[in-house]
Amino acid sequence: MPITNTTPMPKRCMERAEWDIENMIWFIIFCSAVMLGLDYKVARLCFGHNLSREAKFCLAAMWMTDLMPPAMALIGLLIKDNPTTWVMASMWINFVYMVTAIARQPFNIALLLSKRRGVRFVGAIISIIAAGIFIHGMAVTRTDYTTEQIELASERLPKEFDGYKITHISDLHIGSMVNPEQELRLIAEMCNRLSSDVILFTGDLINIRQEEITPQLEDILRSFRARDGIFSVMGNHDIGICIKDSITHVPEINAQQLIAKQQQCGWQVLDDKTAYIKRGADSIAVTGISFKKELQEHRHSAKMPDTDILGAYSGLPDELFNITLVHIPQHWDEIVKNRKADLTLSGHVHAMQMRLPIGERGVSPARVLYKRWSGLYEEQGRWLHINDGTGCIMYPMRIGTPPTITHITLKRK
Repeated sequence: MPITNTTPMPKRCMERAEWDIENMIWFIIFCSAVMLGLDYKVARLCFGHNLSREAKFCLAAMWMTDLMPPAMALIGLLIKDNPTTWVMASMWINFVYMVTAIARQPFNIALLLSKRRGVRFVGAIISIIAAGIFIHGMAVTRTDYTTEQIELASERLPKEFDGYKITHISDLHIGSMVNPEQELRLIAEMCNRLSSDVILFTGDLINIRQEEITPQLEDILRSFRARDGIFSVMGNHDIGICIKDSITHVPEINAQQLIAKQQQCGWQVLDDKTAYIKRGADSIAVTGISFKKELQEHRHSAKMPDTDILGAYSGLPDELFNITLVHIPQHWDEIVKNRKADLTLSGHVHAMQMRLPIGERGVSPARVLYKRWSGLYEEQGRWLHINDGTGCIMYPMRIGTPPTITHITLKRK
């Protein structure tokens, strides 16, 4: 079994920033206002100025779907806490909003722009396709677990580790699984079938709080198998930063309890620590960098503020091949700059659960926010792999980006 060298990082307290949430709320209100206007104009176009009772009922139904996001935002501001049931309900309301309000807008625009039947027919077809894509992303792609194979060769890899196999998983978000026991069991079975030497998890095991991991789910987490064990780090959702009622559910206690549950299941949490894996006379190091509370407002930023991540590497010999686990990929710039990791594994982005199959990496909204957002990157002879995750947040669907388990084989040059 690996021998662990513990080096805690200094903790710095910082008030949680809300600017990004406020901007998101204003953006939601703006989009809803635009859709309300489009629906009203379409109703006037189709039924005339004097709307019948049926037309008013139809318009009211459309307006109800347009107002779903701001209504949820308002309720979210008013309620004292955000339990898992509320988060799940929000996800499904978002889904209904996308299938109805968003999907019908191409048809609305076509109606308003042209009187030609062909143009309106095309608008209707686009709306139907959009709704179908959303439904397929929920019913099929959301649980269409896939395995990607990667082979990496390095001169720094010790001879005894030639052919070393790694299973990389990330972002389970157990609290947002529709059928947690069935879905998590399938992921465990797929990981175990790979017969890897080690399983490495890069954060966001839960959605809001550690109670999402029931005794039944603990048994499934305990069933993950790898020769050298399972190593994990804490993500932004894991440290309790998303808990609203922080008096009743103290985030620090939530994080400690989650770490304890993982340890009881045989998972070794590398909370800013380095562990060593031995093969004969050779060794490699696995370092874990946990998510810091003060980075919450920057979790979607392309560039990270200065953060002390080097303490996790304290005492690590430079000649050792190192694998670093870090939830957010933005830390890779600093890792490469200090030449600390040969291979960095990350998650967090999910490719924002939407991707068009265009080009080598695809096209995703994640490209706007992140410098590196999915798959394998190489710079200065070092690699970063961003796993697209297996769970969902915000909405229960994946479009063009299936839940992924990564199988990495290390080869010695």
